[in-house]
Amino acid sequence: MKSLFINFLLIAFVFGLAACGNGDTTEQAQQEEAVDDGVRTIEIIGTDDMKFVVREAQDGLVTGGAAGQNILLEAIEAEPGEEIRIRLTTVSNLPASAMSHNLAIIDLGTDLEDFARQSVTARDNEYIAPDYEDRVIAATAMLGDGETDTITFTVPDEPGEYDYVCTFPGHFQGGMVGKLIVQ
Repeated sequence: MKSLFINFLLIAFVFGLAACGNGDTTEQAQQEEAVDDGVRTIEIIGTDDMKFVVREAQDGLVTGGAAGQNILLEAIEAEPGEEIRIRLTTVSNLPASAMSHNLAIIDLGTDLEDFARQSVTARDNEYIAPDYEDRVIAATAMLGDGETDTITFTVPDEPGEYDYVCTFPGHFQGGMVGKLIVQ
């Protein structure tokens, strides 16, 4: 009986070690996660100059000029009902209390300025105004330097230009906005 119990503990220990992983880096984990499951993945970076950027231009993205070594992201083009995965990473030289980012996509007809203004005071709610939670299509968590969050959502069926914004204080005013263009 004692031998059976020890064997059970040994097996549990081995499975526990396996569950802890093998020391994969974040980059390795992201590559493994990037298995082609048919969902378009968009890698977005939030920067200290309060911009959404991408490392390279790609189909379905409307980009602007250079932003350091990256490219300014102005809009995401999508088809109604398409499933999209957005992976936002914050890259910052400042502490999270001074520079964090999220990305919140809001419903058509939502007053973007009022949404952003009310969200600034909602620190305990990831800077998403409680009065507007039902108007948020999808949103990442608030992220400090080196942190990444991934959201997967279904694009609304109604064509139009849906706003997305970082709701950290001052970032809307700094121009950290864009459009999800559904066509």
